Order: sequence, then C-alpha cells, then structure tokens
Amino acid sequence: MPSKTFVIIAIILIIMVIRIKNIGIAFRSINTLIHEISHAIMAILMGGSVTEIKLNDNASGSCTTKSKGKFKTFLVSSSGYIFSSLFSYLLFISLGKDWNQYFFYFFLSISVFALIFWIRNTYGIIWTLTFASINLSLILLPTTILNFSNHILLVFGLLIAIDNLLACLSLVYISVSTPKKAGDATNIAKTTKTPAFIWAILFLGFSTFIGYKSYLFFLSSF
Repeated sequence: MPSKTFVIIAIILIIMVIRIKNIGIAFRSINTLIHEISHAIMAILMGGSVTEIKLNDNASGSCTTKSKGKFKTFLVSSSGYIFSSLFSYLLFISLGKDWNQYFFYFFLSISVFALIFWIRNTYGIIWTLTFASINLSLILLPTTILNFSNHILLVFGLLIAIDNLLACLSLVYISVSTPKKAGDATNIAKTTKTPAFIWAILFLGFSTFIGYKSYLFFLSSF
C-alpha cells in the first residue's frame, strides 16, 4: 500500500499535470477510455451494438451505440460517469491485494479490443496503442509489477477519479449554459423528459460520494 505522503503528492501532481494542455490531455484520456468503454459494455449487455468510439485530442470522447427501448438507452447513456467513478474506487480497494496485477491485463485487453473493433480516429488510435504498449511492457516486466503495481494503479485510479469529478462539474455548467450540448445528460434528458441539469447534478453527486468513500478508505488504510 502506498504511503500517505505518496498519495498526497500524487494528488497534487495529477491536479497540476492535467492542467497542462497537451500532456494533461494524454493523461486525462485514461478516464475518457474507461468512460466510453463503459457505454460500449452496457450497450452490449443490453443487447445493442457499438458502432464507433472516438477519443479526441481535447480529452473528450464519444461512443456511438444502438439500443432498443428507452430504458436500455437510459442505462447506456448513464453508465459512463457512474462506471468511471466505480472503477476508480475498485482500483483503490485493490491496492495491496495479490490480484491487482490483473488490472494491467484488463487495460491491455480493452485497449486491443477497442482498437480492433471500434476506435478509428487518428488520436484515438495513437493514444490507445501507446496505452496498450505501456501495459504490455509492465506485464512483460513482472518485477516492475511486483514492486510498483500499487503505485501505478493508485495513479491510474486518481487520474480517473479526479478527471471524472472535474468532468461532472463541467457537465453541470454546460447543462445550464447550453443544455442541448451536455452530452450524456442531454441524451438522458431526451429519453426521460427531465432537464439535463438534473442528471448532471446526479452524476456530480455520485462522483462526489464515491470520492468521499475513497477518502474514508485511504483514511482507514494509513
């Protein structure tokens, strides 16, 4: 388990780094991948299909899916922010566990699968290939995983959690200023006839709740 000092330093550095234009986008794209893959997985689970995933060079993304029925569409649209929050928490509680090394296999698998079937835009292909290569390198260096898996997964988890929380905050603002361009919140609003702002607030509330649960986890671990 990483030390308290490492966690604090990691949080500070991540907040600083993700604000740097090009470098920050590269790191934030980890959350974008998890977010869009969550939409894709939910669509498949609901009996639908996935046409395309885009990871853009501004850290945004999109997942084009087809689902039948309003409830299934609602689940697909709502899965992105929710699953990103839950996945970051899962990474945190895996720290110190013998099985957490399998997350590197998971990252490699979803990257390769997405590249083969869904990702077609240039930035998305380059970034995902790089991310897959990083995870493959870690898998091929078992000593590195043995010694540093907890620290690497902590950084991945913090990147996802922090970027997801900031994305939810941005979504709230967009849902007020331009509600027709609020992404997932807009899609759900069309399905449920409920203002996009309400869904943006719910996403933010859930992300904040998981963030608080993560804080309590770390508090009890030190």
